[in-house]
Amino acid sequence: MRLSAALTTLWIALAITPACAATWVNIGKNNSGTSYDVDWDSVSRNGNLVTFTLRVQYSPGAAQDGADGFVALRQANCADGSFTDLHTDYMLKGKVLNTTSADEAQKARGATIAESVLKKVCSKRG
Repeated sequence: MRLSAALTTLWIALAITPACAATWVNIGKNNSGTSYDVDWDSVSRNGNLVTFTLRVQYSPGAAQDGADGFVALRQANCADGSFTDLHTDYMLKGKVLNTTSADEAQKARGATIAESVLKKVCSKRG
């Protein structure tokens, strides 16, 4: 329960931060051309856990459920290569269509954009 309250508080704090304050770093694209960016200023580390904001912009042919992308508060475990989206806003033209809560943890498989994102955020120090 405490973790849920802490994550909600963190998400609210991130949500009220002006969008222009984000420092988006492009990590790359997946095979369908969907682009993945990390807000570099949002990356925080607690041991092997790294929490950050991820923005995904679907390629025109990959739009899903009416959304053109999403913004997620993601947590990665650098020790075991897993990640979970703690909170996700599915977007259309900059407006939130719907929101989901935490997903189950997934493994970042080799040679995927998920692995590239994980490697990049796990390499950030400081």
